[in-house]
Amino acid sequence: MSSGKLLYRDEVQAADGATYSCDKVQLCFRLRMGECQTLLDALAAQGWFEFEHWTSYRSGTYRNQFRILSSDGQRSYWLGVGLAVYGKSRLADACKLEYNPSKVGGERSLLWLLRQLWQRVRLVEPCEVKQWDLAIDWPHPRTWYSLRKDARLYEETTHSAANRTQYVGQRNAPGRCKLYNKQLESGLDTPLTRLEITVPGLATAADVARLWPVVYRLHDVQGTAEVAALSDTDRFIFATLLDAPDRLQELGRRKRERMGALLEMCHYRVEFDPQAYDRVLRVVARWAERPLADPQGRDRALWEWPGYGPDWRPVQAWPE
Repeated sequence: MSSGKLLYRDEVQAADGATYSCDKVQLCFRLRMGECQTLLDALAAQGWFEFEHWTSYRSGTYRNQFRILSSDGQRSYWLGVGLAVYGKSRLADACKLEYNPSKVGGERSLLWLLRQLWQRVRLVEPCEVKQWDLAIDWPHPRTWYSLRKDARLYEETTHSAANRTQYVGQRNAPGRCKLYNKQLESGLDTPLTRLEITVPGLATAADVARLWPVVYRLHDVQGTAEVAALSDTDRFIFATLLDAPDRLQELGRRKRERMGALLEMCHYRVEFDPQAYDRVLRVVARWAERPLADPQGRDRALWEWPGYGPDWRPVQAWPE
């Protein structure tokens, strides 16, 4: 499904024109003893939204897993109930919820499920953000950008200059970075290049700055006077080195010194915006906070859902 335009929820505009947002979040809930079963019973009893269910018996996974469909059937999110712990016969009273706020943040079924979870959590450390994906989007073609290799594991999938995906870091682990053509992936009408970073918990801006990879904006680099003065062959070599600076050692001494100096003076790197990050982080942190009690004293709760009203005012009641 594609509308030709990317929809965001609680996005933040960075100083360089990029859009910062949360692309996916994992919330881990600690339930009171026996409440995993009552949650499963509540899911089985409802009949107004669809889901797929399967079981896993591998240690470290959730025994009951659900893929819950959106109201239009085009999107989904995931729930795991009952964590299997190695060496223990009894499942842990834990749940994990994983969803993309921009895609399903307004789903009635998600609000209902969050209410069910918060009604069953422990009083101490009931919920935490396990990890989440920070998305940084630039309204430019993918060919303008390149992710530089560093000490982390590097992977790349290239079908063309525009259809190229680069990774640094271990798969499914905090610190994983991915640079790819979001326009191509989502069928958008306008160019969009995305960098995704998997953030551990509620990491500070300083922590994420250390994970931030080197991303060159090649369109700007190749327009400088120093690069313009290069011969066609040297300009091609320089563009190759921006993509793979580790290949500098393959050149002869004089060429290596010249190209190395150009690489060192290159300041056309995409910079991390800590202020924009902190604003997105505040939104993510709210999802792991206990909902406020209903001010009218009824036996229900209202959820201050980000984006539903100004100044965090709750404007939508929990669905029954």
